[in-house]
Amino acid sequence: MRKAVADLHRLAEVSQAANNRYLGALAVVDLPVPVKSLVQDILKPTLLNERRVRAINPWSENDANLLESVMRGEFTINGFRNRNLRQILFGISQDPQEGKKRSAQISRKLRMLRAHGIIKKVAHTHRYHVTEKGRSIISALMAARNANANQLTKLAA
Repeated sequence: MRKAVADLHRLAEVSQAANNRYLGALAVVDLPVPVKSLVQDILKPTLLNERRVRAINPWSENDANLLESVMRGEFTINGFRNRNLRQILFGISQDPQEGKKRSAQISRKLRMLRAHGIIKKVAHTHRYHVTEKGRSIISALMAARNANANQLTKLAA
C-alpha cells in the first residue's frame, strides 16, 4: 500500500481491522459456554462446494498441532499462508518434490478448516485469518487439552 495522503483513509481501515482482530483474540479468553456446544459442529463431516470434508478430531496429534499452529500469536494481525504452516508443521525441505507434496497436504488441511468455519481467506491474497468462531473453538480445545483430570472433575461437579 502506498504511504500517500490519498491512501490515508484505506490505511486507517486496514489498521482498524488489524486492531479489531487483535482485540477479538484477547476477548476470547472468558467464554461462559460449555465446550461441548462449541465443538459439536466440527466433530461431524460437512460440505464445501458440494464436496464432503472430514470432521476435525481435536484429540489426534495431527489435528491438534494444526489448530495450535493456526492460533499462534504471530498470525493474529496479518494472518498466515500455506508456506507458514508448512514450515511450522513439517520444517524446511530441501527437496522440491517433497515441498510440493507438503504444500498439497497443507492445502487440504486449509480446505478442511475453511469448510468448518475455523478460518476464512483474505480476498485477493494467499492469506487466511482465524474467525471469531474459530478462536473460541480452538481456545476451548487448547484449554481442555491442557487441563488435568482433577480440574475437569471439579468443574463437572
